Amino acid sequence: MRSFLILLRRELSAVFLSPVAYVTMALFTSAASWTFLATVKAQTGSTVYPEQLFFVSVLIWMPFLITVICMRLFAEEKRSGTIETLMTTAVGETAVVLAKYAGALVFGWVTIAPSIGALYILAAMSPGIDGVDGYAVAGGCAILALVSICCTAVGVLVSLLTRNQIVAAICCFWAIFAPFMVQPFMRAVPLFRQATIERFSLERHVTLFVSGTLSLQPAVLYLSITVLMLFSAVRVLESRRWL
Repeated sequence: MRSFLILLRRELSAVFLSPVAYVTMALFTSAASWTFLATVKAQTGSTVYPEQLFFVSVLIWMPFLITVICMRLFAEEKRSGTIETLMTTAVGETAVVLAKYAGALVFGWVTIAPSIGALYILAAMSPGIDGVDGYAVAGGCAILALVSICCTAVGVLVSLLTRNQIVAAICCFWAIFAPFMVQPFMRAVPLFRQATIERFSLERHVTLFVSGTLSLQPAVLYLSITVLMLFSAVRVLESRRWL
C-alpha cells in the first residue's frame, strides 16, 4: 500500500506540474461546453432534458481526453528507459499498474469536473429552464465515472503495449472509441435485436442514469471490462521480467 501511494504521488506530481495538463483541461472544458450549448440550441423545443444533453456532450469528447492522458503513461517510461529503473525497485507490478491507472483516473475526473458548471450557467441564464435536477446530475456523474473507469483501464493496457507515444495515441483512441460505435454498428447489422442494442448502448445508459434509473447491468459491464484490462496490464508488465 505504501509503495502504491508513493507511486501515485509521483504520477500526480508529474501531471499537475506540467503546463500541458492545464491546457488539456481548458481545451476539454471549452469543447464539452460548446458542444453542450450547440446541442441545446439545436434541440430547442424538444422534450430532451438539458442534463441528458450535457452528459452526452461530455461523452463525445471523452475518447480524446483519455487518449491524451493515457498515451504517455507507459510509452514515455519505455522510451526514456525509466521503466527499467522503476521495475528494479522494491515495488510490484500490481502497484505500478494501479498507481498509473489511479493517477490517470484522478486527472480525468479533475478535468471533467469544471465542465459541469456549463449546465448551471445555462440554467441561471435561461428563464425557460427551471433549475438543474440534482438527482439527474448525480446519475449522470455516476455513469460518467463508470465509463471513465473502463476507458482509462483500456488506455493503460494499450500504452503498456508500445513504446511510441504516437502509436500509443492512435491505438488508444481507436480502442476507446470502439465502444462508442457499438450502437451504430449493431443498428446497421440486422442480426441484432433492439433489446440487445440497448443493452450495450452508451447513450441508453446515460439516459437511464440521468432519468434516475440506476441499472446494475451497465455497472457490471463496465467494471468487468475494467478488471479484465487491469489484470491483463499486470500480466503484460510481469512478462517483461522474462524478456
